Amino acid sequence: MKPRHAILTILLFLYATSGIMKAQWVYKTKIKFPATDTSFVQPFLCTVDDNNKLYVISSRSTNLNAHDAIYYLKNAKDTTMTRMVDYTASGDTVNVKMLVGITHIKNDILVSAKINNLIAPGGQSCAYYYTNGDTAQTVKYGYSPYLAGWGTFVLGIAATKDSILFAGTDYTKGIRAYNFSKQSKLSQYAAYISPDNQNAEPGGPSNAGFDVIRDCAVIPNGDYFDPKTPFYTSRNSKVSGELNGGIAVWTGGTQYNKETTTSNNQNYSALRVTDNDDFLKFNSSIPYGITCDNKGILWVAGIDSSRRWVKGFKVEVGLVSATATPVDELPSSGKFIDPDPSGAPMTGPCDVAFTSDGKTAFVTDSWQRCVYKFEYGTSGVSDTKQVPSEFSLEQNYPNPFNPSTVINYSIPKEANVSLIISNALGQKIATLVNGCVPAGKHSVEFNAAGLANGIYFYTIKTESFTKTNKMLLIK
Repeated sequence: MKPRHAILTILLFLYATSGIMKAQWVYKTKIKFPATDTSFVQPFLCTVDDNNKLYVISSRSTNLNAHDAIYYLKNAKDTTMTRMVDYTASGDTVNVKMLVGITHIKNDILVSAKINNLIAPGGQSCAYYYTNGDTAQTVKYGYSPYLAGWGTFVLGIAATKDSILFAGTDYTKGIRAYNFSKQSKLSQYAAYISPDNQNAEPGGPSNAGFDVIRDCAVIPNGDYFDPKTPFYTSRNSKVSGELNGGIAVWTGGTQYNKETTTSNNQNYSALRVTDNDDFLKFNSSIPYGITCDNKGILWVAGIDSSRRWVKGFKVEVGLVSATATPVDELPSSGKFIDPDPSGAPMTGPCDVAFTSDGKTAFVTDSWQRCVYKFEYGTSGVSDTKQVPSEFSLEQNYPNPFNPSTVINYSIPKEANVSLIISNALGQKIATLVNGCVPAGKHSVEFNAAGLANGIYFYTIKTESFTKTNKMLLIK
């Protein structure tokens, strides 16, 4: 055999037996919040500025005992967030009743908040603008005297490259635009840009202000003077069974009239985005954070217990319909269906944000009260699934936990598996697995809602392997 043919034969053998190496998303690390803040931080939405600095808001939107605050990651190597401002601790709870949105304009940070009903009984909103993320350079918008348009509930926000802010509203169940471009002829800086129409989100009127637009996403370098350039909003349902929530894609308008620099800009109308697997039919969970990467892929954080994933979708927009096809995903070991043992243990992914090169992703997790970091590259793992060489039962994560935790185990061959939970007295509490399980790495969730605080045990049994680990429930 000629040397050249021999090399080709070896390469084909390696391809067939081991799979080829490929670039893919890899879970890198867990980023924590300061230990002093773990009792009151509730990660919500996030953004990454043009300097690739991550910012995260903690919000009372899902936990009234939480603090409304902003955190940031000082540099790429840090594994602990730094507190930037805590509105609750500083007593700024009248103006900032609840943080509901965050975005960036170049290296400036902008957050939206609901104002306390004590000073705005009909419902008002405000915004805080931090130049270069500096709390010493703070400007407040939407305060008395109120700027036009901030007198309604403004929720999730996203800014175009031209510094025009798109915002979801509770009032019209639609979108509004705000001028942060310093176009003197356009409108007052930071004020509402009057649209041509007030088209609503496809799900119809909301119920008591709960099933509303929770987040917005724009294409980072999108041309929003082109009516075909889309932006997106996410909305939850009032109750799980309604499923009127989901993704809307907005097209047909421009951010403002570029030729005359006048206010009348928006002929935007929305279509509900559908997909074959109903990934984008949302229930009552919030916020279902969304973002677009530098390739225009729409990324969605599926926060509810039937999802627990962060997926990327390619969206095709037609005249009367819009369809989404999943094209990428961040690895999640907490995913409800087909969990990835090498992924992040996500149980409540709220939002996702990317660095400008699209090669680093951050996911906020409400239940785990942390941020997960991912990088795109060659993982060193083959395309084929690896079979474990031995039985194992890993420590549950998180531990201590409240109220849910994930248990990972591995089996080298198909076997009948029993995985049970027992209390400190040895009484069986729950059976998580009982039957034939294929070889591989597996994850299962244990929800301890309704159980008392204390120590519990989980035991795996097969014909040739038994192991028990201890876990702690703290509510």
